[in-house]
Amino acid sequence: MNYAWEAVLQAERNGRRRDSLRFTEASVPSPYIEVSVMDLNQEGPEEDSVEINPLYRLGEVLGQIFDRNIEGYTQLREVFFDICMHWIVQMDLREGLSREDFYYSLIIHDIREGRYGQTAGYRFSLFSKEEQKHIARSYLHLLKTGNYLEEFRGVMLRLYPQVFIYENNETAYELLVYLGVEESERERERTAFLREMFLPMQETVHWFYGHHFGIIGVDETMMVDEMVIF
Repeated sequence: MNYAWEAVLQAERNGRRRDSLRFTEASVPSPYIEVSVMDLNQEGPEEDSVEINPLYRLGEVLGQIFDRNIEGYTQLREVFFDICMHWIVQMDLREGLSREDFYYSLIIHDIREGRYGQTAGYRFSLFSKEEQKHIARSYLHLLKTGNYLEEFRGVMLRLYPQVFIYENNETAYELLVYLGVEESERERERTAFLREMFLPMQETVHWFYGHHFGIIGVDETMMVDEMVIF
């Protein structure tokens, strides 16, 4: 963790919001890294306050604005420093942003803001940030291709590595999905979101969580107390 933008990304992976972080001038800055930490092996900020050495990359600009020899306006200086670093981090993170990345961010923003419905917004919050990115990526591909089964399979495999998806040959528009996770209210809400987001209204989905349904001829699925009758 060298740069401020790395600290921000790691904090978000740990469940922190970017706007909750506060950047401050390091009291004892290191000349070799931008983020001042006591433990160089630390993977991310342990608190919401992140100490920054403003001279590491941006000395020509910030060195004059935040000259330590200038006294007074302490509170204003701290607030302005925080604003400047948030802006700089935002610019850093946008440098490698592709057009598709921009579209992903719009989809995620719209779902979170309730434009797909308040229930969808709540259910979407049950996924991690990485999972939300996978969902947005698959949903954008769905909008482009219209192939809902392919995108549904793709997103389910990324979110549930043990998933098995079956199409019922006897009944049209019916899927049987084994997830390989324990059933809970949270998982029921998550699967409801995925079903509504990726599948047409006429598609029926039967969810199987911790136990697979029995398949005649497949011994692994016919074990007593470890299968579901369907």
